Amino acid sequence: MLVPTVFLVFALLLPVPLSAEAGSQDPSKVLVWVTPSGTKYHEKDCPTLKNSKNLRSITLEDALKRGLEPCSICNPPVYIGSKELYRVNNPPLRSAREGNLSRMLPATMLEVIDGDTIKVSIPNPRPIQLKAQETIRFLGIDAPETSASPRPAGYYGEEAKAYVKKLLAGKSVRLAFDWDLRDKYGRLLAYIYLADGTCVNLHLVEQGYAFAYVHFTFQFMDEFTRAQAAAKQKKRGLWGR
Repeated sequence: MLVPTVFLVFALLLPVPLSAEAGSQDPSKVLVWVTPSGTKYHEKDCPTLKNSKNLRSITLEDALKRGLEPCSICNPPVYIGSKELYRVNNPPLRSAREGNLSRMLPATMLEVIDGDTIKVSIPNPRPIQLKAQETIRFLGIDAPETSASPRPAGYYGEEAKAYVKKLLAGKSVRLAFDWDLRDKYGRLLAYIYLADGTCVNLHLVEQGYAFAYVHFTFQFMDEFTRAQAAAKQKKRGLWGR
């Protein structure tokens, strides 16, 4: 029949809409929309932006480098052209010990700043959200401050820093991530793993070199809280005085 044939030809000539995935596009040329205090990036007509003030457009590349996540309502473009970040919350793991080393991001230790903060280098190819060198704040823990901190030094701070140096100095590590990619200071938030599968974050809590940081939700909060209770009962590390 002529009509269906003509319709089919016409349909084939129509422009194909772009997919939400921007893996084949240049992320430096794809625009998304953000608010000054938001943690997500959006399409311009996203319903969640209806009453937003100071809405502005930035490139997808800039949004990813700032650690912003795609909005789940409007499904803005995502970049799939580089190595994927390994997220322990998707699908959710029950324990830090279940982390899949083969999916984690390799990194090389550069410096130990204190008991819960390090600097690393990340080789290419690396996720577009990340820089060649990153300062990492250990997810889910809080170590006492050291004498080099602008805040007052805490009990066992120097011991915690020395232990992290002993544990990580000169080593290659693996990084895994959770809901939030960065903190308010722009530091990368990550779980640090050794080649033998040890989750350093959990290990530091177990050995009494750090507290479980429960002010913000993270995937392994219950496990870290139990580890802290056990360390306290056994008077390990900072719990020994």
